[in-house]
Amino acid sequence: MKWGKKLGSVFVVMLLIAIPFMTKADYEGKKVPVHVKIMNPRGVTEKFVEISEKEAIDIEENLGKMQQALKTIFSNTSSDEDKNGAIEMLQEFINKLVGIGILSPSFATRFIINLLSPKFDLILPVISFGRGFSIIPLYPGEAFIGFMFRPIIMQYFLLGYTASLNLNFLPPRIEYWDMVGTHTLVILGFVGVYIDLGKIGYGIPRVQFAMGEALFAGGLDWF
Repeated sequence: MKWGKKLGSVFVVMLLIAIPFMTKADYEGKKVPVHVKIMNPRGVTEKFVEISEKEAIDIEENLGKMQQALKTIFSNTSSDEDKNGAIEMLQEFINKLVGIGILSPSFATRFIINLLSPKFDLILPVISFGRGFSIIPLYPGEAFIGFMFRPIIMQYFLLGYTASLNLNFLPPRIEYWDMVGTHTLVILGFVGVYIDLGKIGYGIPRVQFAMGEALFAGGLDWF
């Protein structure tokens, strides 16, 4: 009986020690609502998506991987094996955004296809993400899905990345370009998804991203 009591006491102590670690590992942090406007030619509808601190931090931690994945995908020196691995990494990240509710599965599929197999068109893929702030004249919201005819100005400090494709007519070709670190991006005629996590609540990383297609995307790379 004494040994049984001792073993029982040890088990209880170990359980009490383990509980804080289990709680910390499962802790999602506070959840905040993201007000999303869905804009299309038929009008504007609204929805709210809840995102937790953990999900926001997870998005931020994966941005560096996405930067490297995009560079690998569009590099002429990357092997097919490296490119396939980078594409899988990009798909996993986009699937996380779908799981949270930020992206729809149909939009995610269409964006990946357009990015990897761009058409010779006036509107071309653009993806931009990192830490910073954005300005959209006369639009105070933190997120939207669909058309944005107003200019989108995105400013990054140190941790920022933008990748897009340019259309050149002579000779006819599509070229990849990017900006890394501190830079200013201007997007015109945008169709896609935009979100500024820094606007939705205290404690959420000041991460922003835009993913879609645009008539024009360009800016100034400061360093």
